[in-house]
Amino acid sequence: MKPACALFAVLLVACSGPAAPEPTPAITPAHILRDDLAHLFADRHVQGSFIGYDAQQDQWLFIDSAQCDVATLPASTFKILGSLIGLESGVVPDSAHVIKWDGKDYGRAAANRDISLTQAYNVSVYWYYREVVRRIGPAGFKHWLDTVNYGNADTTGGYDQCWVRGDLHITPRQQIDFLRKVYAGELPFSARTYALTKAIMVREDTLGHVLRAKTGWAEGDNGSIGWYVGWVEAKDRAPYFFATRISTSDTTHATFGNDRIAITKEVLRVVGVWH
Repeated sequence: MKPACALFAVLLVACSGPAAPEPTPAITPAHILRDDLAHLFADRHVQGSFIGYDAQQDQWLFIDSAQCDVATLPASTFKILGSLIGLESGVVPDSAHVIKWDGKDYGRAAANRDISLTQAYNVSVYWYYREVVRRIGPAGFKHWLDTVNYGNADTTGGYDQCWVRGDLHITPRQQIDFLRKVYAGELPFSARTYALTKAIMVREDTLGHVLRAKTGWAEGDNGSIGWYVGWVEAKDRAPYFFATRISTSDTTHATFGNDRIAITKEVLRVVGVWH
């Protein structure tokens, strides 16, 4: 080989360098179907579904996965967002802020009284959150729904009742997405607003596990739908998020309110994140 050709060959090899590494394939979260647990709903004579997201394992779990993208009224699960926007907007100065009862009979002694934000969340008082939304106003409320991207953000049917009797709808998957953002502080709320809201969300705190959640119940022409949404925290693992939704055409179903919670806890025990 002539010197010039040899030099060219050496330069060609040097410039080419090592072969480019193969691109790393994208890692997608695991999806587990547990329709073998559907009996938890049938045993209580309700229809329903469960969706869970395990942030520790980056793993989704479904019972009746066909329902995870079906939207319905959020009912009182909206009170998580209602607390956040009430506190952030300043219409509710803090979680102890009391709004006076208007004297109307709301069917429950727990609701027929002056009440604080924490108490209204704990016993699920509709009129308190209705008043919060009224003080924010229709334009301000719609702004928050759009900013947070909450469900379909539709206030048709009355902006101050759309979560229980209007056209505001959300899917179980959207519930999980919203809860994950609340947990991570990824929405446009202050650290103080997050802290106060997360504090009132606590339902149980035992054996190193904290359950933050909210129930929801809406009644319509076709019966009732019920929700239980939230997450479980533990010191030794990332959170587990869940959204349970049940329904029945039997408006006299005696255990419907408790079933939402009981089914959820049983699934959480099966997957090993509750005791």
